[in-house]
Amino acid sequence: MNSHYLALSSLITLFFFLTILTPSYCTAVERFVECSIPFDCGRIKNISYPFLGGDRPDYCGFPEFKLGCRGDEYPIISFEELEFRVLNINQSHLIMTIARLDLLNGPCPSTPKFVNTTLDFNNFDYQPTDQNLTLFYDCPSEVSGLDGAKNFSCGLDNTANYFVNESFTGIDELFEKCHRHIRVPVLGSTALINESLGLQKVLNQGFDVDYHNSWAITCLGCGASGGICGFNSSSHPFVCLCRDGDQQPLFCSSKYACSFLFSLLD
Repeated sequence: MNSHYLALSSLITLFFFLTILTPSYCTAVERFVECSIPFDCGRIKNISYPFLGGDRPDYCGFPEFKLGCRGDEYPIISFEELEFRVLNINQSHLIMTIARLDLLNGPCPSTPKFVNTTLDFNNFDYQPTDQNLTLFYDCPSEVSGLDGAKNFSCGLDNTANYFVNESFTGIDELFEKCHRHIRVPVLGSTALINESLGLQKVLNQGFDVDYHNSWAITCLGCGASGGICGFNSSSHPFVCLCRDGDQQPLFCSSKYACSFLFSLLD
C-alpha cells in the first residue's frame, strides 16, 4: 500500500510541476536547442555565436553579425549598401576574410556600385596587413605621369581604367582626370599586384577584417557551464541559454530543474 501511495504521490507531484511550466519555459528550451545548431553554408561550416542566420534565429547572435547563404554555395554579409562574400571565418582569432560581391565577376560589372568599401566599425575593423587599391574608371586615354599605374578594360571606347595601390605617387592626377573611382581593400601580400596574379584574382582573394565580440570571454564561461550563448534585445544583450530552459546573464547553474523532475520517478 505504501509503495503504491508513494508512486501515486510522485506522479501527482510530477504532474503538478509539468502543469505549472509556462510557455516561456518551453520557448527557452527550444532556444537552447536552436542556438546549438551552427551556421553552415557551402564550405563554411560550424559557425556559432555571435553570428546568426540560416537555422540560427535572431536570438542566437547579434543582428550586426547576420549571415545569408547565397544559393547554398557561400555566405554573405552586408555593410550598408554593399554585400560581401565570406571566404573564411577564423573563430579562434576573430578574423573574417571577405570580398566585395559586386566585384567578384569583374572589376567593372554592368551596374557597378561606385562607392568605397565601408565597414561597420563598431563591430569590425581592417587588419593592419590590409592595403587599399583604388580603381579609376572612365579616364582619358592618355594621362601623363602614370608610370607604375596598371590599366584594365571595361569595354568602353576611348576611355581608360587604372588601378593603383595607396603608395602610388601620381594618384592625385587620376583623381583629377578620371570621372569615377572606388577604393577596395585587399590582402597586403597581394597589394603590389604582380603581373602573374592579376587584378581579378586579387579582388577575389578579398581582405581580412577583425570582428569585435566584447562578450567572447563571457561566452566561454557560459559554454563551460553547459550553456549556449545567445542574444537579448534588452539593455544586457548577452544571455546564457541553459539546457533546463533557464536563462542567465553569465552562466548556467550546475543543477538543472529537469534532473529534479525526472528524479521523482526513480
